[in-house]
Amino acid sequence: MTLATTNNNPDEADPLMLGGLTAAGAAREPALSVAPLRVAVLHNSTPPARSANGARPKDALAELDTPRNVQDYVAALRALGHSVVAWEGNADLPQRLAEHPVDICFNTCEGLRGDSREAQVPALLEMLGVPYTASKVLALAVTLDKAMTKRVLACHGLPTPHFQEFRHPNQRLDPALQARLAGGGALFVKPNREGTGIGIHGDAVARGEPALRERVAYLLDTYHQTVLVEEYIEGRDVTCGLVGNVTPEGGAESLHLFPISEVNHAAYAPDVEPYYSYKLKVELADQYAYFCPAPLPEAIAAEVRRLTVETFRACGCLDLARVDFRLDRHRQLQPMILEINALPGLAWNSDLTLCAQADGWTHDELIQSIFLAGVARCGLGLPVPAAALPVAG
Repeated sequence: MTLATTNNNPDEADPLMLGGLTAAGAAREPALSVAPLRVAVLHNSTPPARSANGARPKDALAELDTPRNVQDYVAALRALGHSVVAWEGNADLPQRLAEHPVDICFNTCEGLRGDSREAQVPALLEMLGVPYTASKVLALAVTLDKAMTKRVLACHGLPTPHFQEFRHPNQRLDPALQARLAGGGALFVKPNREGTGIGIHGDAVARGEPALRERVAYLLDTYHQTVLVEEYIEGRDVTCGLVGNVTPEGGAESLHLFPISEVNHAAYAPDVEPYYSYKLKVELADQYAYFCPAPLPEAIAAEVRRLTVETFRACGCLDLARVDFRLDRHRQLQPMILEINALPGLAWNSDLTLCAQADGWTHDELIQSIFLAGVARCGLGLPVPAAALPVAG
């Protein structure tokens, strides 16, 4: 894994204040005084049973947690003095909760099947009246669906590439997208409800209608969900993550934004895709090359941060999120929102973790901060000055 930093980056300057919003480098507050709690770390790390035909694309299980990840989450929360267990987020969960009640769940479940899979475990917890961290049912259902997310963004006037959702490979192509191809531009094709680069490989960029329809047909048949086709933005891949929550009035003063990260595409071989593909995210994860903070002009960095907060607010997310952008090189690096990850990866090498580490945080501190944001939101802890609390060992 290759980390590149820049010492004279404007994004490293004094924290940017946006109506009380503090950018990278802000203090970790408010801290909480929390009595020992019974905590269940909920995860998905066991592959689901194969379908009747046994078929499964090679990247289908990329979002599952590893045993190391689960152990890391448990250790970080135990370091705060809580009693912590780890359970698979599956159909056995209601019985486990009935037999072993907990005060709050630390939810990392991606779900195993269905068009709202990330929302399934939270829906169970809502039904059972059990508090949990991260976003609620509606936000997780909406943000997993990339096309629906883009409709929300468009409704709020937030910049996102023009798109079309395909349910059939012979569906009439949107005139704006057709004009894009006719003008020499390209379209980007990916499954509508996946993450971790699933379904995004070397043929994700289509420069003609035959290639587009061939790719759409393949994805429909392979991933059994709708396909998102959007304008391919030539430019730079950046992401911005945060921890915290907006106030009931919509204020952003309690949000902490991490330094913006950028994929360093120039560090890869010429045959590697010039976009954040499955190969970069998974197959070459140990060689991941990136800049954090990203070497951006301050005006562009400020706009990325602003759009991150507005996307978080518009989608109704809670406790944490990460927003992915492409900076359009043909429009003075205009940030274009690709998607928001309401339940981003939290592994030791995930993007949000790397952004937090560039901000001086340990992995444990990231996990603990997400947990405390949820604890505070659920009314399970009392805010106290950070200096009054011992540092977790």
